[in-house]
Amino acid sequence: MKKWGRRIGIAALVVVALLGTAKLVVEWRDRADPVDVSDLAAAFDSPAGATPRSDVDGGDSAGPDRLPVGVWSYEASGSEYIDLLGGPLHEFPSQVAQSVTNTECGQTIEVLLFEQRSDTLDLCSSDDGALRLERFETRHEFVGVADVTVTEGCGAIDIWWPGIEQDVGAEASSVDCTAIGDMSGTVGAVVTHEVVALEAVEAGAGTHEAVRVRVTSRVGTDSDPTHGVYDAEFWFGLEDAVILRRTLDAEVNASTPLGTVRFEEGFDISAEDLEPLSG
Repeated sequence: MKKWGRRIGIAALVVVALLGTAKLVVEWRDRADPVDVSDLAAAFDSPAGATPRSDVDGGDSAGPDRLPVGVWSYEASGSEYIDLLGGPLHEFPSQVAQSVTNTECGQTIEVLLFEQRSDTLDLCSSDDGALRLERFETRHEFVGVADVTVTEGCGAIDIWWPGIEQDVGAEASSVDCTAIGDMSGTVGAVVTHEVVALEAVEAGAGTHEAVRVRVTSRVGTDSDPTHGVYDAEFWFGLEDAVILRRTLDAEVNASTPLGTVRFEEGFDISAEDLEPLSG
């Protein structure tokens, strides 16, 4: 009995040592590099920059069916967490960037929270001036492994349109989509859009009237290996449609080669100034 007790004790110590080593490897490989907002703004204005320029299809003017273009600096709070050996947990920096660019189809909105973490909304202009969801990309990186999920095939769901504030309280609209992830594979998704309210938002040096819009993506069902909810909200300024504030609350359980992991995220960003740093 003593021999078996010693063996069990040694085996337990080996397991603990292996777990400890794995945790150290996770911490060593994991990165969350802050974004240099000034460099991003400079790249936006540079013809050789990696960011699409604002002079695509319509010049610098947003136009009646466009959001203002440029790179904005946002005050940020929040974190992201993946349940993998007790972490890692990434606290978002106090300053992040968000850009709006013109494209041949319409416009792209991208928020860059870390070099390894971004959300991208690709929107297309419709004949009535609305901006419709074409695809939505979420990019994360944990322990040196990138995970990109693309939601697409949604059909006609409008995100913003001129005079959107007149539709406050209207019935929410939903479409069926497909979410394709590096880790989680392919799963169905339902995206819902709702014009919630007119609200006063503090941004820059003052308070501004805004229309609050909610976009919710429900991925899979409870019986699917991958399932969860991304609940995003946008506050578009009534005066010039600048995105004054944006939030996200997400919780997803995903089936991965490492087993089922839980992902949680929440952020709240507010424009530091109504004028863009570039554009």
